[in-house]
Formats: sequence, C-alpha cells, structure tokens
Amino acid sequence: MNQSNSLRLSPPQFTYFNEVKNSIGKDPLVNVKEIKELPNGEYLIPVIVQGSSKARALAAILENRKHFGNIVVNTVVIVRGKTVKPLKKNFTPRQLEELFDQALNTNRYFKMAVSRSITPGTIGLFPVFSKRVIQFFNDDLSDLYNNFNGVAANVFRDVLKAEINNIPINPSTASEK
Repeated sequence: MNQSNSLRLSPPQFTYFNEVKNSIGKDPLVNVKEIKELPNGEYLIPVIVQGSSKARALAAILENRKHFGNIVVNTVVIVRGKTVKPLKKNFTPRQLEELFDQALNTNRYFKMAVSRSITPGTIGLFPVFSKRVIQFFNDDLSDLYNNFNGVAANVFRDVLKAEINNIPINPSTASEK
C-alpha cells in the first residue's frame, strides 16, 4: 500500500487547536491564529482579542498550557500585539461569574455563568453554553465522515481551566425551555 492511501490520525495538538478555534474562536472579537511549532518542540496557539478587558478575562479562564503525553501546547492571548498575562487574583464566585461574562459575552455558544453550591462548603461555577454540537474534520475513524463531534459544553471543558482559586469550573449545557 502506498503511503498516500494509508490511514493517518490527527495528532492531539491539532485536535486541541481545532477545539480552541471552534469554541473560543466563535466570537466576532476573537481570532484564533494557526498553531505553530516552536524551536523547543512545543506548540503555540495565538489568540488575538479585540479589547483589553476581554483579553485579560479570556487569558484568566483559558487553559494556557496543555500536555498530551510529551506534547505541550501553549495558548497565549494577544491584544494590540502584546501578550496578555492571566489575571492572578483571588476571585469570589460572583467575580468569576463576571469574569466569564466579560470573556465570553460575545461568543456564539455562551449563555451565562452561574455560581452555586455543589456540596456543603463547596461552591462551583457553571458557565452555560447553548445546546449545540461543535464539529470539525479530525481523521476520527469512529465517524463515517471522519469528523470530531462534541457537545459545546464538553469542548469548552477541554479548553477552559478546570478550576480557578479552588473553585471548580463546570461547563454545562443550557436546558430546553
């Protein structure tokens, strides 16, 4: 069999790039640039954002360093040509709601963020996303058309931080009403 006809799977860094591009990038104020391989072997996903406040908020909630075995992918938020440092402060649950709203309020999938008690003594943040499927080509052999198909909330779960200031982030899907 010649090499052009052999099966090849999308490497995890490209799947992750497509998750970022098709979730965070579905915002008129956000432009996810192509993934780049750095000289040290790591990868970089530049996220260009219009507006300093939105950029700072987005940098605070996005996973900025993701590991896939020995593969490392860094996501950086850029505004006006400068890399934005993630906010490092102790957010209250209410402040986290506001932070997510500021970061995602123009995103096509984002509905709202709500904080509430998960268990006694534990408050979680629930960013709520529309009931939609994010789909892109990904050499997925389990799909007839080789697509990646993910519920929006689950894709955002992959690209957002799992917790901020020990407050768990639980992406959720809007219920039908």
